[in-house]
Amino acid sequence: MKRRVTLVVFGAVVACTSGASTSSPAVITVPPSLSVSASVSPSASPDGAITVDVPGPADLVAAFGSVWVQARGDGSLVRIDRTGHVAARISDTAFVHRTGRFGARSSALADGYGSIWSLKEGALVRVDPSSDRIVDTVPMRAPWAVAAGEGAVWVVYGSGQVNLMRVDPSTMHAEHFVSIGTSARAFGVGDGYLWWLAFSEGGGMYRIDPTTAHARFLPVGYNQRFIVPTPRWVWLVDSGNAQRIDPADGSLVDARGHQKARRSIGVSYSDGTIWMNSGTAVGFDADSGEVTARVPALTHVKYWSSGGIARLGRRLWLSDPHGDRVVGVSLA
Repeated sequence: MKRRVTLVVFGAVVACTSGASTSSPAVITVPPSLSVSASVSPSASPDGAITVDVPGPADLVAAFGSVWVQARGDGSLVRIDRTGHVAARISDTAFVHRTGRFGARSSALADGYGSIWSLKEGALVRVDPSSDRIVDTVPMRAPWAVAAGEGAVWVVYGSGQVNLMRVDPSTMHAEHFVSIGTSARAFGVGDGYLWWLAFSEGGGMYRIDPTTAHARFLPVGYNQRFIVPTPRWVWLVDSGNAQRIDPADGSLVDARGHQKARRSIGVSYSDGTIWMNSGTAVGFDADSGEVTARVPALTHVKYWSSGGIARLGRRLWLSDPHGDRVVGVSLA
């Protein structure tokens, strides 16, 4: 049975890494995209690239036939259809952007159990994608990241002692699940476990059983920014560098990571490919790690930014947080 995999990340200082990819990527050339207004039918360049204005776009997921983007400029959740139209703006559902280089929260959006799950200040919000309405809200102290999978919705929360909360999607009952002695740098759900990457000088990560809450420490990883569970491997990604972990025993497959891009401000998994938002969209094979595509999309991103990426049909969507827009590029 194919397991669902989800991921979330934390916005914090990104450590520079090095390495070289030995793969030979196929380069897909995409001309500059065109700006469109959400109130009119989007125009498109010959390659089909479009942009949509979104104030402070950050986390982004493709689900229920649309792209969902957290707009940290106004605290709303924006739903974009396949053609680039803004189908809905749902207010009071997202973190409002903080000033400062590392002030923007990240990993506050997930999909699963027939819903979209979003974090805002002091609460988890559940949105019904069929009506574009908030149907449930769970108050909590200082939520930081959310992921859906392995039977529940999981929220990392707390400003002092960092905790993990389990929310039953059928009853919306929320309860404390486990406390970890160190803050999370990244958090992911998939391959039968919860994955908690420690934010500390010593590095390491925890593999947590979603039933018993037993946490096993794994001496791998060092402040990686993203955890990406896939059907075969769990990938750790930071600054465009990626390395694999075997989910069965938690062992590090790659003693040294391999550079896929200059940087990575957002990562997602879709149909055997891991996509990185690096200003361009960089795709690599989730089994072998071979880079398979580089799709020009944006012009410039800063390494401390948080900007999602997701595939919907034959189009990749990327957040451009410094351009206040979301870019959709064709893969045709």
